[in-house]
Amino acid sequence: MAIAAFARAAASKTKHAFGVPGSGQSLELIQALGDHGVAFHSVYHEGAAAIMAGTVGQLSGGTALAIAIKGPGLANMVAGMAACTYENLPILAVSEAYGPGVPLAKAHKRLDQGALTAAVAKGRRYLAAEGPGYDDLAAWTKAETPGPVFVELAGAVSTEKPVPKIQSNADTGDVLDSINGSQRPAIIAGTYALRAGLSPILNRMQIPVFSTAAAKGAVHEGLPHAAGVYTGIGLSLTPEFDLVNQADLVVGIGLRASEVLAAAPFSCGAVNLDPVNAPGMDGFAFDGIARDPGQALEALTQKAWGVEEVAKATAHLRQHLLSPSTYLPAHAFDAVARAFVNGVRMVIDTGYFCTIGEHFWQASKGDWYLSSGSGRYMGIGLPQAIAATIQDPSVPTVLAVGDGGIAPFMSEAILARRLNLPLLVLHMSDGGYGSVRTRAIAEGLTQEPMLQPAVSWRPAFDGFGFATAYVETSDALGNTLAEWRPDGGPLFVELPMDPDAYQDMVKGVR
Repeated sequence: MAIAAFARAAASKTKHAFGVPGSGQSLELIQALGDHGVAFHSVYHEGAAAIMAGTVGQLSGGTALAIAIKGPGLANMVAGMAACTYENLPILAVSEAYGPGVPLAKAHKRLDQGALTAAVAKGRRYLAAEGPGYDDLAAWTKAETPGPVFVELAGAVSTEKPVPKIQSNADTGDVLDSINGSQRPAIIAGTYALRAGLSPILNRMQIPVFSTAAAKGAVHEGLPHAAGVYTGIGLSLTPEFDLVNQADLVVGIGLRASEVLAAAPFSCGAVNLDPVNAPGMDGFAFDGIARDPGQALEALTQKAWGVEEVAKATAHLRQHLLSPSTYLPAHAFDAVARAFVNGVRMVIDTGYFCTIGEHFWQASKGDWYLSSGSGRYMGIGLPQAIAATIQDPSVPTVLAVGDGGIAPFMSEAILARRLNLPLLVLHMSDGGYGSVRTRAIAEGLTQEPMLQPAVSWRPAFDGFGFATAYVETSDALGNTLAEWRPDGGPLFVELPMDPDAYQDMVKGVR
């Protein structure tokens, strides 16, 4: 009865579930979900299922499900749950389980599943007639800060603990006075700005607006006041380096230590608009915190400065990244922008190409840009891209991925071909782990573990049924993109890049 009610409620909020089914209650749940119109997508690794469910939840506003068997299936899923924790993706991670009253002699595939998931889940509940149902559990996944909730299928087990309620905190400091007294305020928006639907007001600003990498698209990055990504360690070529130092007040919107590479006090005053006390917030040494951003944002719309400086700084960086004659990631991102004038959803995995993409690619809105901007979790990109295209096939999705991120969940590409998704995979290859290789070069350490000579993934994607191409120039990529018809199914493009130029391209950026 609990499974049927859970499936019926889930169907009103999500149309997708992902996982590797077992023969027990997980199969019963999959059947019940299907009976109510929720599509179950079989994947090849439970970690990918969690990433896919989290991505669907992020884009849809609902909470999708990742489903696994107990023990080893859940152990596999933990990796994807960790990715969802880093990126604040709401999912219900569901597995079969032994109930607390089952004797230890029943040991097949037994683990302490609560201990296993404790670091990567907001909490754990049994699905039972007397316990919380889908609506309560889904609300818990989405409550600030979003993340996974672990649900165990263990028969008729009730829970004594209700779903925790979010407690509001009092404001600290006089944030509005700080804003009203400033002449040159600058905004740094975190992912909370996306979840709170603040993009329309950020797009109206006349002051510099940065975002964290995880919040790209919170402000339309084609607008003249959009200053790009703030990382906390931006070097001399980045707008962050100059413009933040010109500000007399930094206004964070959900600015949290988990979303930057370094959290440190600013050279001017700083306040934050954030409903929660996130760990590490003291690293920024905020002078005040407002729990409701409304009045503060309205006051900021009355300020005006820095738009010309932003335009100059962002244009200078883009020109610098495009200046080498050697074919590099910036040229590929530029070719994509030129080929798809109506826009695409960009998904960027982790690596040096990601450093370039974060600063070069201009995201028009939050749900058209996905990455592991907080966790820098290599390999998350392919499951994200597939799930995003399943959720919204109306716009082509482009995945930029490197040598390290292409392989971990590569088998899931079969699902993209099976569903004939409008997915373009750009494999930007310098022949190894370029971002790790930097330290080996600088300190004279071995480079051998970071190099993958003569590795090509094109034959594998041929085997998956993708159309494939190998291109070495901007013109060739432009021609390939012009010939691709997204409604004809997915395309894999291999882009070999000079490893030494690949190292040099991030100098002055990060």
